[in-house]
Amino acid sequence: MARARRDSNEIDWKRRKFNMNRCWITLLSVMVFSTAACSKTSGDAEKESLAPGDASKWNDPNYDVITAGSFNYTDYDIYGVYLLPPDKNSLDDAASADGKSATPRSATHWTGGGGQRPSLAWDLRWTTPRKFKVWWERVVDKRALEASSPDYDEYTHRETRPGMAWCEGEITITRPPVKGKSGGIVLHFFPDGRVEGDMDFHVDGAVPKVALSMRDEQRKLTGRACLKEIPNPFYGRKKPAQWN
Repeated sequence: MARARRDSNEIDWKRRKFNMNRCWITLLSVMVFSTAACSKTSGDAEKESLAPGDASKWNDPNYDVITAGSFNYTDYDIYGVYLLPPDKNSLDDAASADGKSATPRSATHWTGGGGQRPSLAWDLRWTTPRKFKVWWERVVDKRALEASSPDYDEYTHRETRPGMAWCEGEITITRPPVKGKSGGIVLHFFPDGRVEGDMDFHVDGAVPKVALSMRDEQRKLTGRACLKEIPNPFYGRKKPAQWN
């Protein structure tokens, strides 16, 4: 009888010890996976962004940091331009591109073309064709823009600045950059609201898709500012310290 009780107590003790060890293993597993998830999140966020970052992608042989310029075939100015992965909707994932003012009527050639500064980190392991989302800010009403309050802050105002509109489009890059070869992405903004873009390797500068003499023969978007208008993407973001 006493031996049976001892055996029963020993079994209960072993069972409790097993359950305790299992709890510790479960807890440690949760902590490890949570830590890995946090680390993965911050690392992946940097890798998924098209921006080159402070140093990581500049020195990585898997990336080529390239320029992104534009031609503006419209009669209005285009300011902020950003390229994003097609499944992203935050400027955290974006690379900036060069916008362009409208070409003056007295000009003999389009202003714009290739980008002025390396700004987009192209992963050389990507395959083409590859799609990118494009966000750009365009002037809709120059008078309303000039009359808008100088206190307007895109970081604290949900609405877009008066006289402006944010548009969204999509481009398909058919050719990748070549490491060590000059060239970059060139965007083309058309008066009908479309945007196109691809790599441009022309030695003498990017080539426009529209002859300047045909600027008034193009179709124009009427009745709205964009084919697809989006809200102010800066609203709610943390303002850069030097702007405070």
